[in-house]
Amino acid sequence: MKLIVDSGATRCDWAILNDDGILCTLFHSSGINTNYLTEEKISDIVNEEVIAVLPLDIRKKISKIYFYGSGCSNPTKQNMVKNILTKITPNASIIADHDMIGAAIALCGRDRGMVCILGTGSNSCFYDGKSVKKNNLSLGYLLGDEGSGTYIGMKIVQQYLKNRFPEDLADLFYRKYPKEKFEIVGEIYSEVKMGAYFSKYTYFAAETITHPYMQQLIVSCFMDFFREQVLLFDEAQQYPIGFVGSIAHVFEKEVKLAALQSGLKVGTILKNPIDGLIQYYQQND
Repeated sequence: MKLIVDSGATRCDWAILNDDGILCTLFHSSGINTNYLTEEKISDIVNEEVIAVLPLDIRKKISKIYFYGSGCSNPTKQNMVKNILTKITPNASIIADHDMIGAAIALCGRDRGMVCILGTGSNSCFYDGKSVKKNNLSLGYLLGDEGSGTYIGMKIVQQYLKNRFPEDLADLFYRKYPKEKFEIVGEIYSEVKMGAYFSKYTYFAAETITHPYMQQLIVSCFMDFFREQVLLFDEAQQYPIGFVGSIAHVFEKEVKLAALQSGLKVGTILKNPIDGLIQYYQQND
C-alpha cells in the first residue's frame, strides 16, 4: 500500500492506495508546515490525527510513503519529517519533499511546465518533468507570498482599516466582522498563526467578489504574484501556467484576468494537489 500526503499550512491531505492502485482511504488533518511548527507539534498532529484514526493492520501494510509539505525544502527538515512518519509504520520507504514538488507532479506528471501554488501561501517554479529546475526562495508572508490567501487577507484588512473601502463595502465588512478597528489591530499583533488569521478574510472576498472594488483588489494581488514570482522565469512565456490551491480555485476568473493583463496563459487549475498526486501514483512508483 502507498500513503500519499500533501500538506499546506492550513490542511494536510492523507490518501492510501492499495496494491491495485485503488483509493481506499482519504482523510484530512491539521496542516504541517515545517517553517512554523516545531518537531513536537508535528509529532502531535501525526499521533493524534493520523495514527489514532488509522487501524494498526492498515498501517502495517503501508510500504511506501510520499510526503509533500510546506517548508519541507532542505535535508534537515526532510529527515525530521521522515523520522516522525516512521511512527505510522516503521518498515516503509519514505520520500519527504517540498510541496512545490508535489504540486509539479500533480499538475505535470512527467511533462515540463510552469507550476504555481496559490493557497494560504504562494510559490512558483519551472518543472522539467523530473525535478524543479527554477524556483525562487519562498519568503513567507512577511516578505513575500504575493497572491496567497494570507496576502489577500492582509490587503483586505489594510484597505478597510485605512478607510479605502467604498462605504457599501465597508458596511458589509463590519456586518461580517462586527468589531471596532482598534480591536482588529489588537488581534493582529497578538496573533500567533498570522497566516491563518489573515487567510480567513478571503471568505469575505469570495462573498463580495462581484463588487468592482473587491474584484480589482483581488486581480491586483494576482498581478503582484505574476510580477514577483512568475515573470522572472523565461519559461513563463513558453508554457501555460498551472496552479494548485484553494485560492486559485475560488478566484479562477480573477487569476485569468490578471494573467491576461500580464501577458500570460493559464493552464490547469487544481483545487487540491492530492487529486493529481493520487492519479499519478495510481500509475507510477
